[in-house]
Formats: sequence, C-alpha cells, structure tokens
Amino acid sequence: MPEMRYEVDTEGKVPAGRALSVTEEPGLVVATFRPGDATEALCEQLNVVCRHIFRNGLWEQRWGADEGAEPGEHALLKIRFEILPADAFPEVLVCLPRERPGEFVWFIREPHMSQQACDEANAHLRRAVLAGRWVQRWEEGETERFFFPEELEDP
Repeated sequence: MPEMRYEVDTEGKVPAGRALSVTEEPGLVVATFRPGDATEALCEQLNVVCRHIFRNGLWEQRWGADEGAEPGEHALLKIRFEILPADAFPEVLVCLPRERPGEFVWFIREPHMSQQACDEANAHLRRAVLAGRWVQRWEEGETERFFFPEELEDP
C-alpha cells in the first residue's frame, strides 16, 4: 500500500532557501516542510486524509510511468494546494481536500502554509502528474469527494 507523509523538519532536511523537501521511493513519498512554512496541525490533517485515501484504495501509485504517454482513463490530471482565508473554514479544520475525477485540490487555511511552501508543493505535484504517477479509483456514479479530516478514523 503506498504512503504519502507530511512533516515539519526537525533534522535540517530542507535545504537553505527552500520551504519544502520531497523524497520519493516506490511506495513512499515524504514531504518535509521547513519550520514556519507549514504547521504541525496541517501536517497531521494532511496525513489523516492521505492514510484514508490509500487504506481505502481511492488512489493507486504508478512508479515508472512514461511521462510521454497519454494519461489513462483514471489518471489524476490536476492536483494543487490553494491557501484560503481562515474565515472560509470551520474552526477545527486547517485543510479541506476536494476531489473530482481527474482533479484533487487541498484547500489550506491561512496561515497554516506559507505561499513559498504552497508554490514549491504545487511545482512538485505538477511534475508527479505529468509523470502519471497517480490513478484515482471511483465508485460508479461517484463524481466528487470532500475529506473532513476530523471525521476520518485515524488509528
């Protein structure tokens, strides 16, 4: 089962001048934010959603996908982070992910992510999408999913 993990840097992994460092290997992607560029609360909620997605088989990871190939029927074509004003969220949420066929958007509550971290994460996600690394799994008739991290089980 693939895993995507978000964390705040406690070991100096993020290079100077950067807000984000991403390490990838088959089955595991780790996004490490420089302290101050993302909060622990945000990383916790991102991780809850990612565990839910992968434990329930909602996405599939495709390592070694050909960047020049046409995307498959269930390819994830667009994925991004967007920072929104705090008053757009209920108090308990710092992120609200929305998924549609071919698209996934992480809405992030200001100030839980810096604009630099958002821009760097989006650049990384664009490269992953171009490489065709992620495939969505949909139930018949399903057209949209919202993930409310505080409502998801997180053992």
